[in-house]
Amino acid sequence: MTKYVWPLATSALVTLMGFALLVLPFALHTNAGGWTHTTDTLFWSGIGVAVIGLLSLWGWLGGLRKEMVDRGLVKAPAPTQQEETPAAPPADNLDAMLRPLAETVLRDLTAQLAAKNEAAHRGGTGA
Repeated sequence: MTKYVWPLATSALVTLMGFALLVLPFALHTNAGGWTHTTDTLFWSGIGVAVIGLLSLWGWLGGLRKEMVDRGLVKAPAPTQQEETPAAPPADNLDAMLRPLAETVLRDLTAQLAAKNEAAHRGGTGA
């Protein structure tokens, strides 16, 4: 487990240096009058270094946690049990549920078609 000490410390230092690059131009007032080319460079470099440091820190912490679980020093989290979704209703029940909807749609379409045909017989456009 001591093999994780130096990488974790280094990753933490890299992350801190990245954040320092983000803050130093503003803390030391080296950006007279706004964002200069130097401020842009330090700021965006700081973001990159901080992200790399955080990713490295996350990876090494994950490895340390896995090794601690493997050695039995830390309990692995119990898997969360998800509620089972109810099964789909049987087809005959589904047919019974959808029958009133289908009948209503059929009645509406029949009424629209009858109105359209009546308008066409009277010489209307039907639209």
